[in-house]
Amino acid sequence: MATADNIIAICVATYKRPFLLKNCLSAIQLLNLPDNYKTILIIVDNDINETGRCIVEDVCKNFSMPVYYFVESERGIATVRNRLLQEALNHGAKLIGFIDDDEFPGSGWLINHTVALHKFNADVVTGPVVSTLETTPLDEIKINYKFNTGHIPRHVAAGNVLFKSELTSQHGLWFDTTYNFTGGEDFHFFDRSSEKGHVHIWVADAIIYETIIKERTTKKYLFFRHFTGAINNVIQYKFNNGISSTWIHFLIKALGKIIGALITFIAYLITFKAGRLEKSIIKLASAAGYISGLLNIIVERYR
Repeated sequence: MATADNIIAICVATYKRPFLLKNCLSAIQLLNLPDNYKTILIIVDNDINETGRCIVEDVCKNFSMPVYYFVESERGIATVRNRLLQEALNHGAKLIGFIDDDEFPGSGWLINHTVALHKFNADVVTGPVVSTLETTPLDEIKINYKFNTGHIPRHVAAGNVLFKSELTSQHGLWFDTTYNFTGGEDFHFFDRSSEKGHVHIWVADAIIYETIIKERTTKKYLFFRHFTGAINNVIQYKFNNGISSTWIHFLIKALGKIIGALITFIAYLITFKAGRLEKSIIKLASAAGYISGLLNIIVERYR
């Protein structure tokens, strides 16, 4: 039976994406909820003009759970996530779930996470984020399960995660605002959780879908996404391993990516398969990102 101190806070950060936020909240409304918890929804809008407020008031007026909407005036993705953490703690949350505003959960997402968290005595549970175009029906999406439930993930992102609030309340973990505009704050947060010995578990059937808008289907965006991601990989590695080790590690990786990009591009010229061209772009973008990171060329993609 749910009790006042047995609370799950579903947390959503948003910024000027009202249409996507509407899809996200509409799907959260359809979630199957665990009986032994009280579930609440917390939304933090990083837009001082409150572009998300009318969506929240419209979609959430008949919600099956309490809904709380806040505005965070200080810009930055880590700052907003920290505000979500603080509000979740203020409302007595025992478990905290994160989902992005351009995502929406499958109906069993929350229950599957809570079942796995108790089964494996985990501190953090995470699962797949399946990309889908705006026009693709869910029953046509093919899901390739990379890992089975119980696998220990190498990294955890904030797009699909449920974790114990004691990570923050007792162990002092907050998102590092150094990553406010570069991204990578979530990997940094959960990597530190892992270093503290917390149990992280992959839950294969706790599925979240990411809506890919038209602007994100271009080759230019594909390059940019992997380019900035590679820069963040260098930043993270340097934080944990020092400068000398980082240079050696990523120079080798960059060289491998360049060679791989060239081979894949030649294969594309022979076969004209679009997938090989995309793989070549990804490898080249990663190589460029590694080199930029080594040279301290930082791209603030969220500013």
